Amino acid sequence: MENLKQLNIELKNYLEEIKEELIKDLVQMLKGENVDYLGGNTKTDIKALYFEYDCDFLDIITWAADQKGDIITQTTALPCQKKKQADENEDWNSFLPEKIWTATSDFQEQYEDEDNFDDLCDEYSGEKYRLFENWFFDCWKKATGHTQTHVDAYFSIHDSYFRTDLNTLKTINDDEIAERYTYNLNN
Repeated sequence: MENLKQLNIELKNYLEEIKEELIKDLVQMLKGENVDYLGGNTKTDIKALYFEYDCDFLDIITWAADQKGDIITQTTALPCQKKKQADENEDWNSFLPEKIWTATSDFQEQYEDEDNFDDLCDEYSGEKYRLFENWFFDCWKKATGHTQTHVDAYFSIHDSYFRTDLNTLKTINDDEIAERYTYNLNN
């Protein structure tokens, strides 16, 4: 278990290293810069930003939606500039440093037959997600503070029905999000 705790310490250090890069990317998105709009849409058409991450590699993708909930931008990976770790091979292209991924995989292979394996993995994963999500929330808060821009924004694991509303940090589901915009369209 001590090895897994060390991996989360390494993850936390890595997140701190790349924090400013993500804040810069978020500021640009909030300003409507470095965004590839679809179908003649512009910054003024953005009603909400969506951020989703992969539960294994923590890869973040983002896009913007309009008042009807239609996607109006190309999907973009964040941070835009991936920071390569010195010990990563050149083909590694995930957000999570390869060293952490490899160590986690090795741990799982070595201890998968242990009685408390599932509990250890659940504890590790729970802490990993808390660190990652809190880091993202902090970056979002700083980016919105820099731009003084307010836009609806949602954060979740990829393809999840439940999301975190980045303005309230409360959980909301896709139906509740759709109701927000349906109500606004009808009034």
